[in-house]
Amino acid sequence: MKVHEGSDKKKPKTSERIKRRRSLALRKVLTVVAVLALIAGCGVLSYRIYTRYLMSKINSEVTIETGSSIDITLFAQADANDAVLVTDVSGIDTTVPASYIIKVRNGSAITVTKDVILNIIDSTAPTAVAVPQDIYTDGLPPAQDTVTQIEDLAQVTVAYVNEMPEILEAGQYDVPVSLTDASGNVTFINVPFTVTDDHTAPLIYGPHDMEAFIGDAIMYMDGITVTDDHDENPTIEVDTSEVNVTEEGYYPVTYIASDEHGNTSSTTVTIHMRIKPERYYEPEEIYELARQVIEDNDICDDSMSDMEKVLRITAWVNTHIHYTMDSDKCDWTAGAYDVLTTMYGDCFNYMAMCRAMFGAMGIESITIERYPINVSSHYWNLVKVDGRWYHCDACVFLSMTELTYICLRTDAELDPYNNSYDPETLPDGVTVATESVQDLLDFDNLTVRDDAE
Repeated sequence: MKVHEGSDKKKPKTSERIKRRRSLALRKVLTVVAVLALIAGCGVLSYRIYTRYLMSKINSEVTIETGSSIDITLFAQADANDAVLVTDVSGIDTTVPASYIIKVRNGSAITVTKDVILNIIDSTAPTAVAVPQDIYTDGLPPAQDTVTQIEDLAQVTVAYVNEMPEILEAGQYDVPVSLTDASGNVTFINVPFTVTDDHTAPLIYGPHDMEAFIGDAIMYMDGITVTDDHDENPTIEVDTSEVNVTEEGYYPVTYIASDEHGNTSSTTVTIHMRIKPERYYEPEEIYELARQVIEDNDICDDSMSDMEKVLRITAWVNTHIHYTMDSDKCDWTAGAYDVLTTMYGDCFNYMAMCRAMFGAMGIESITIERYPINVSSHYWNLVKVDGRWYHCDACVFLSMTELTYICLRTDAELDPYNNSYDPETLPDGVTVATESVQDLLDFDNLTVRDDAE
């Protein structure tokens, strides 16, 4: 048999063909695997790209002002339509500065969750409205009283910028105060101050010499009032430490008034402690009887000055009382009652009638008794006019041609025989005037000339 060498080269053996087929199949498998791997790799890459995209739509850190509300719009960008809050934020107090980790989810079929830092800060300064102040130079009010309508979510401290400035003079001032919240935010406000310098003491009205009976209650404050140019409620005290309510005599009573700024004033009167007489009438009862006599006889009225009232009363008593030689001298109120109801009496009744009429017109008077007694006892009035004390005696008969009564005279103008008295017996604080007013009195027309004329 002939062997053709060329045939072996053109026709591979069976085993070789098998190998080639297997190699071809392997390459195909590898190609498919490679393709599949490529496809899988592209999917992972796309997934990663997509999740990164979802994450990018969520902010990593959010800062809000205290008092703001919390919702998804703070954490997700506008086109992140599927973003939701995973963390329950309902319990977060946004009025308190703090930081929190908030979980936020984004996506629908494919989702991502991201931790976001939420910072709550307070960068807003407090606000308030100034309250204008009217004060005195003795001190400023607390700083918190100078502003109102304070607005801030945190506690606010109000203080004077210059600690506690001292204002010594009256005038208009702008005083700065600061408002600082718990986060250190500060607002400055100028508060307008009107400052008044108060050095005027209160005025006391109503104190007068008084009589009281041993064993009776003493109404020291009856008719007493006090006013002040600034303080609406000044105080008043009564010093009765020197009054002996168990023994007859004259004793000082001092009224002391004070205002809220420490200004004080005082006045001292005399109380005459007496044993109560058997016959006694309440002075107001006597004054009412006297008022009726004054009105019925048109003697004087409230339009007149006190000096003119005294002149007209003294003249009227001198000419309208019928003189008698005796009277009940147990008390001036009894003497006044007797003469007011009978129009008869002696010098004691003349004195008592004048005292009743003076008192009815709001004019203070006291009783003077002759001393030494040369022939008989004698009584007249010491009356207070324009803050000064003068003698008035409606029962003096000097002559048939001269003035028959004494009105508003000083000690030097008295008759030393008829009207001698002991000045030591006058109550404390009572001093007879030394300046004459006789040239002001028109005894013919019972009028008073103007002091300026």
